[in-house]
Amino acid sequence: MKQKKKETDATYWHPAFYAGIQIELEDDADNLIFESEHQLGKKPMEIDVLIIKKETDRPVKKNIGRIFKKYNIIEYKSPDDSLSVDDFYKVYGYTCFYKADVQYADSIPAEELSITFVSGKYPRKMIKHLTKIKKYQLTEVEKGIYYVSGDFIPIQILVTKNLSGEENLWLKSLTNKLCEHENAKTLMADYIHHSQNKLYRSVLETIIRANPQTFKEVNDMGDIFMEIVQEKFDKK
Repeated sequence: MKQKKKETDATYWHPAFYAGIQIELEDDADNLIFESEHQLGKKPMEIDVLIIKKETDRPVKKNIGRIFKKYNIIEYKSPDDSLSVDDFYKVYGYTCFYKADVQYADSIPAEELSITFVSGKYPRKMIKHLTKIKKYQLTEVEKGIYYVSGDFIPIQILVTKNLSGEENLWLKSLTNKLCEHENAKTLMADYIHHSQNKLYRSVLETIIRANPQTFKEVNDMGDIFMEIVQEKFDKK
């Protein structure tokens, strides 16, 4: 059972999140390099997503990327998982290791790092630890976007269910609890405009797979739904 859950988390949600965050940041895609499961050294340590800005002085337009520096470490939790206190220290440690795992000393400046935690659930225990024990301050700068101040590395927490449906449609919808038919219609309508883009299709396939009943019940969307389901079946 444990192995099955691990496969589900790794092959089911993470690739969709990797595609989803590229959709969210597509306006700045020409200035960003995306790496999935970036290996840290020779041992099995992996950063979920590493985003590197090509032009350091060029700000990211999208709300979820305004905190970005040159090297940006992303930790993503699938909908049924949650961020823990230990996740904070693990990712913070990975960030420090990434800075140090270089050929030339200090070739990745500490001031050019940022950390982003992404979770569907509000991580109360982790945030309590950060504010009470670490004495950090938490500020919600936009819906679902929280800046953590008090450390020399900029840190943000994204709670996807609280993100703006207008600004962050695809990351907000990356859930297995998509109950609103209007949300499904909005996703389908946006997908139709980007149907040739593999990133959009990858995320939509995952969302449909996680919420099949919601999409079946959406009027006039049956053909698109069945096309995607049939294609997945044919591939298998």
